[in-house]
Amino acid sequence: MCVDSKMAKVVYQETFDSVVLENVTEFDSPLDEAIDEAIKEFEAQGVHLGIIVKNMRLSEDKKTIVHDILIALEKLRNAADGSPVLEDIQGPLTTFSAQCKVSIAHRVMANNHGAYAVLLKLLKKVQRDPALLGPSLKAMVAMTELNPDILTGEGIQFLMELIEDSKYSDNPTIPEYVARWSTECCLKHEVNRQNLVAAGALGSLVALLQAQKSNSRVVKATSKALRAYTLDDDIRQAFGKAHEHARLLAEEHGLIAISLDMIKDWLQDSDTASELLSTVGKLCVRAEYCQEIVDHGALHVINNVFVSFPDHPAINKQAMSLLKAMVGNDKVKTEAMKSGVSQLIIAAIIKHQAVVGVCEEGFGALSMLALRVPAHAKQIIQAGGGQAIIQAMKIHYNNMQLQKLGCMAIRNIGCRVPENRQLFIEYGVEEVINSALQNHGEPIKDVAKAALRDLDLKVDFVEQWRGTGHEICR
Repeated sequence: MCVDSKMAKVVYQETFDSVVLENVTEFDSPLDEAIDEAIKEFEAQGVHLGIIVKNMRLSEDKKTIVHDILIALEKLRNAADGSPVLEDIQGPLTTFSAQCKVSIAHRVMANNHGAYAVLLKLLKKVQRDPALLGPSLKAMVAMTELNPDILTGEGIQFLMELIEDSKYSDNPTIPEYVARWSTECCLKHEVNRQNLVAAGALGSLVALLQAQKSNSRVVKATSKALRAYTLDDDIRQAFGKAHEHARLLAEEHGLIAISLDMIKDWLQDSDTASELLSTVGKLCVRAEYCQEIVDHGALHVINNVFVSFPDHPAINKQAMSLLKAMVGNDKVKTEAMKSGVSQLIIAAIIKHQAVVGVCEEGFGALSMLALRVPAHAKQIIQAGGGQAIIQAMKIHYNNMQLQKLGCMAIRNIGCRVPENRQLFIEYGVEEVINSALQNHGEPIKDVAKAALRDLDLKVDFVEQWRGTGHEICR
């Protein structure tokens, strides 16, 4: 049975399965061919199959369709209704988690058959048994991925209990998966975020981060969980509270100082340090927070990152991203240039010029450092920043975002300093920008033409409107 929605036709999983089974039994088709034929049949009718599970198997008598995720779920249901033991749930939980990872369709199917309620009931029964709690949490995280609507008030209350309990856990798997569950509940779901904040999640997660600060897996997972509260990614909500949540983390929970102190302890682990740097970057939402970040030694940390991890592009990129956010404060910008960080950024761009992300963040950082400060622009050019930008733009000529950021950096570095403009011309900037315009057109047109104009180069502007001389009719 097909149901016609406003945008597209949809079909129930049972209907799809019955058509596949019919293709097998009536036409003697192999299962994989029967599935392909069913897909073609429904798509020809304009049916949307995005939440239909398409991998399945036949029962031994070949009379029914079997979904492994539902078989595992039924075993978990029986265990949750009784007294769960590891032997009964380990295999079904492993299968369930693996199946949830296959696609969102599997997670929707599981939830349509009551999986959330089953897992929550199971989690409550095994809460005091780490050997059972770990794999049960993993299954809940797997089902919640890109599926945060399933969270209930009961789930929020239980998640908060787990966060509190995890501070004292000696088993790293438990707090890691608790933090990951919190993250999945918050991504693209503003209501969940606000409900969890109201329940005290921010303070509890910060406390968890401190309590488990020597465990890299927990530090990384909890850092991601905290950042999820500073996002504004739910298109269903006109207004979010990302800024307010960042304010709470900075002012009431002291996350800036906590994170920066922890980064210093993790400077030999690039992955963990990178996650903490990213978390600090999300708190750069006010000028006073940027200054607080500097006061707690962020510039020293950033410089140490470039010096300690010259061969790690991911953490170099994250350090640049944090710096770019910090130097929106003009006082911080001056302190940053005095620290010599611009030379380190340029060196990182040159070393990792093949890595798009490093070049993009580097362009952004240099652009912000040079903005409205000619003296900074001169220092950047003298350190080789102009040549580094031009070379990276030549290498990544087909990347629209990099070309756009490159044009912005060129404009900020060159527009107020005549000698910088001349050097850019000698580096071949006109050809590079015109090539970017030719390759990418409208998306970068304004910033590219502005760069050409401010470098006193030839640029064609289209006159948008011309007055005709007629008076306005009243």
